[in-house]
Amino acid sequence: MSTASLLAFAALPVVVSAIALGAYAQSQAPAAEPVAARDKAMVEAAFSQADTSGDGKLTPAEVAQYPVLAGRFESLDTDHDGRLDLAEFALTYVEPK
Repeated sequence: MSTASLLAFAALPVVVSAIALGAYAQSQAPAAEPVAARDKAMVEAAFSQADTSGDGKLTPAEVAQYPVLAGRFESLDTDHDGRLDLAEFALTYVEPK
């Protein structure tokens, strides 16, 4: 495994923690704002790391290792296809108003 791969893998717990904090923040306020442009790269990186199959969709099996995502999978799956695309995954990062 290359150094870059190891560093990217090591960053995954930080990204998952950010998801957990985002979920907590969402539960604290009623309304939401879209993901800030500066956070777009973070969202895309987290999605890419979680998408172990590389098919551009997250299955329940892929998110099972992230309890915060796994617990919100059904509510994030807005098109009810049983998988999360990047737009649905980004809902994890929506900031409350």
